[in-house]
Amino acid sequence: MIHSILTNPTYTGDLAQGRSRVKSYKVHEVESVPREEWVEVAGTHEPIIDYETFDKVQALLQRDTRTSPKGREVHLFSGFLKCADCGRAITRSVGNNNNVYYACSTYKNRSRTACTMHSIKHNRLEAAVLFAVQQQVHLAVSYSEMIARINTAPVKKSQSIRLEELIASKERELAKISRYKQSLYQDWKDGEITQQDYRDMKADYERQTIALTDVLARLNAERAELANGVKSEHPALVAFTKHQNIDQLSRELLVELIDHIKVYENGNISVRFKFADEFRRIAEYIEINTTKPAVAG
Repeated sequence: MIHSILTNPTYTGDLAQGRSRVKSYKVHEVESVPREEWVEVAGTHEPIIDYETFDKVQALLQRDTRTSPKGREVHLFSGFLKCADCGRAITRSVGNNNNVYYACSTYKNRSRTACTMHSIKHNRLEAAVLFAVQQQVHLAVSYSEMIARINTAPVKKSQSIRLEELIASKERELAKISRYKQSLYQDWKDGEITQQDYRDMKADYERQTIALTDVLARLNAERAELANGVKSEHPALVAFTKHQNIDQLSRELLVELIDHIKVYENGNISVRFKFADEFRRIAEYIEINTTKPAVAG
């Protein structure tokens, strides 16, 4: 019941119907329905909580935050740490003198030949993640200042050579597959390939067509977004710039800003921040508008 309440978008002011159904008239068992099959209408009534809070709760629910049988506290990094090699969770342990450290769950619980320890002490991990967050905050502040200057200029550029070349390349690939697919039927009729080869190759071309169409849709959407420009109040920038004076990590901050943290065998870490794709597009917008054209000579 609690899980049902926490995942119900109705509390954000949106109508959400069809979240569950009875399996059949013979089996009176209720099953959950995937969200993509729900009927949702935004803004139908007064919200109880805002979208930002609701989204934070959904992000938390997707993380593994199990505690020990006697434990009640969800620790700072629970659900965020991954082994850089095997991809499984890095789990918390308490050693001698109550020193807290983290190590690969595969190594600890499954097989010491399947992975290595990937150990890191809590204090070192916390300091490294805090430094990474501070650097990302500094980057967001710098981006905001540069975008503010760009947007006051009389002319703003939005055409990305990278995007244009990618789109053109994918369109050529799609046209080539379309030609191959059109000639395939005639090859079968002429006896150059078997019926089974025809079916297999046709299915493969159709899969490639779907994949390329999806890629082109994403690239064109990115181009359209870039054409609209970037505001210094972009949500990705705001999410970080509001933490300019950060000097300590919190569970709430990690949920808001970090997707996951990888721990390597040598004790190094890499932090995957949320809004990574947005930051890349913002960086490209800045580069387009700050790079001087080459002078022929």
